[in-house]
Amino acid sequence: MTTFRSTSMLLRQAQARVLVVGSGRMGHIRARALYGNPRIQLCGIVDTNIQQAKSLSELYRTPLFASLEEAISSTATTQSPIDGVVISTPTPTHESIIIEAAQNNLSIFTEKPVDETAHNTSSLFQTCNNQNVNLCCGYQRRFDSSYQALFHHVNSGAIGTPLAASIFFGDHPVPSRQFLLQGGANIISDCSAHDVDFIRWVLQDEVVSVYAVGTSSDDELREKNVIDNATMLMKFSRGTNVTLTLSRGANYGYDQRCEVFGTEGMATVNNIAENSSELANESGLHRPKWQHSFPQRFEAAFAQEMDAFADTLLCGTPWPIKETDCVEVQRVCDAALESCETSQVVHL
Repeated sequence: MTTFRSTSMLLRQAQARVLVVGSGRMGHIRARALYGNPRIQLCGIVDTNIQQAKSLSELYRTPLFASLEEAISSTATTQSPIDGVVISTPTPTHESIIIEAAQNNLSIFTEKPVDETAHNTSSLFQTCNNQNVNLCCGYQRRFDSSYQALFHHVNSGAIGTPLAASIFFGDHPVPSRQFLLQGGANIISDCSAHDVDFIRWVLQDEVVSVYAVGTSSDDELREKNVIDNATMLMKFSRGTNVTLTLSRGANYGYDQRCEVFGTEGMATVNNIAENSSELANESGLHRPKWQHSFPQRFEAAFAQEMDAFADTLLCGTPWPIKETDCVEVQRVCDAALESCETSQVVHL
């Protein structure tokens, strides 16, 4: 069960008024988390694709708007002002939405990454700072109880000095062939950011060099230069070596693991099964698959993210992920892409 927090009973009774921009998969996840949080009032869904967004707005009995401008104008005349927006649209659209929201004095939560380049990421943070609004980027590993426990183990000294880490990401279900061939991003740019952010946070250190290699799992993807499997080797300034392996094809369930090895021990985040049953018979031991995909694996983390956003809106609590984090993660991902293309180590 998700436990929502606040700094006082008075602030707990207040509600932040929030719009969701985008009605795709992440828009559904965010709307569900916002609707289920007693500290937040879901005030509308914004999407140019009215037909797609209609079912989401009807599900949560909230208004549907074709643009952010329409949503702000409508709520300003008929309701209390909006406090913030949650942006769950493709990355190339983030810049214009963030600028429009900031110009209307709305605090912003956006899916990762803030922007496709480190330079533009910094520029958008500056825009929000100038308007005195919050720009909050979502890296959900930091809000997951298992990953938080690993952070505590490492930073309490329980494993001594971290020497190496191994992270494995296996996506499930395997994306459609159409997605991969018609715009499914290189797996490094699409899937590495969450784990890069998390391991930087755990180690409290920065990447100084990256080497990456990628492969295509079949001839059709290879002909289209679609990389659906990759490995990144990151060296950190205090000497820790981190291997991140990424794959689109974990057909046995969503596979998300992390191990940090140190001079005094090892801390691990393991997978979570669909249920805790186990069948034992003459043919062996039989266990369920891992959870289906990231909405199931990180459901509680997504809810905690939205509750933390409520803390920022209602209590002024600083968002834990800063501009520097977003910029450095983007620099590492960009370096990995460069390394993959050049077959060279890239120094940051």
